[in-house]
Amino acid sequence: MKASRKEIERNFKKDFIGDIALDLFRRSHFDRVSMDEIAREAEFGKGTLYKLFSGKEEILVYVICRGIQELCTELESKCPDGSQPTQMMKTLFELEYDFYTEYSNLVVALMLRAGSTLAPEFLERIREQKRLHVGLLERILKVARAAGLAIDTGDKEFIRALEAVMKGIMVLQIEQPAMEVNREQDLLLIRALLGTGLITWV
Repeated sequence: MKASRKEIERNFKKDFIGDIALDLFRRSHFDRVSMDEIAREAEFGKGTLYKLFSGKEEILVYVICRGIQELCTELESKCPDGSQPTQMMKTLFELEYDFYTEYSNLVVALMLRAGSTLAPEFLERIREQKRLHVGLLERILKVARAAGLAIDTGDKEFIRALEAVMKGIMVLQIEQPAMEVNREQDLLLIRALLGTGLITWV
């Protein structure tokens, strides 16, 4: 069904506010960014923000869900069926790394709230996007296996290991901000960590 003009305008405003909030959350800690600051940067009245979002946590969830959707779109377009398996896995690592690097402050803020202050319906939105993401990763792993890449663990275990490594590197980057982030070295480390006993590179 075709969206109404009001729905299109509402979605446009939500995306615009999401862009502003993402930029603010990247530059500062989530707790230091206020709804007033988001409204000021977006050049909206605070009342407009509250018509679109119940508060800062809902904006956080909206931005992360949108980021996961964009990651899934990139994975689908850059890791198609029939790709060379080693290149497919390298691309997968790069896209996952770039997501966790870009959304590091937001992922940490989400993790800190997931078991306490985050509303159950917000948590369910994130879980739904993660289920879609995991399903896509499982499809890519199935394609890689069929094309001859030996992955010496189950898909769910591999995905858990991938997420753990990405989050670990993300936390290191936050804990040691003075250290220069070297994307290529980080990706080599990820490949080495996941390739030890999990993948037989050919």
